[in-house]
Amino acid sequence: MLYIYTGNGKGKTTAAIGQVMRSLGRGWRVCIIQLFKGKEFYGEQKMFKKLRGLDFYSFAPKHPFCFPKIKKSAVQAQCRQALIKLEKILKSKKRRNLIVLEEFNIAVRDGFMNLRELIKTISLAPDNTYILITGRGASKELIEKADLVTEMKEIKHPYRKGIRAIKGVEY
Repeated sequence: MLYIYTGNGKGKTTAAIGQVMRSLGRGWRVCIIQLFKGKEFYGEQKMFKKLRGLDFYSFAPKHPFCFPKIKKSAVQAQCRQALIKLEKILKSKKRRNLIVLEEFNIAVRDGFMNLRELIKTISLAPDNTYILITGRGASKELIEKADLVTEMKEIKHPYRKGIRAIKGVEY
């Protein structure tokens, strides 16, 4: 099955991590491939290393929106490496029950990853493998292909009042 968590509201990653914890609690093998989140900057990354049954990979740690000096071609190459890693995982004999593709919607939306390549790659998933894609701006095509789509809608956020991201809450 294909699940998508998208929208402008907070909670996509948080919900995905909740799903990861539930799956691990049931003895599932889980893999997370994360984009645009610098290594060991986010609290969850520190915990991922401690969890048995979880494989974690991080690619393209810097998005040009936040780091304007980063070249688009470099980010595209790093996102391509993430897709290659995903393909290897899906073809591997080491079965994963849940694969979370963190911020892959943003990679497609911003032109760092080809939508057709992503769809072709996730179509390699064995039966009974759940793929969960997060990130704002999910494409209409992915939404149509998905079995479950949840949109996080921002109603109110402290950031709008000038309150910066809080360590332990937002990262």
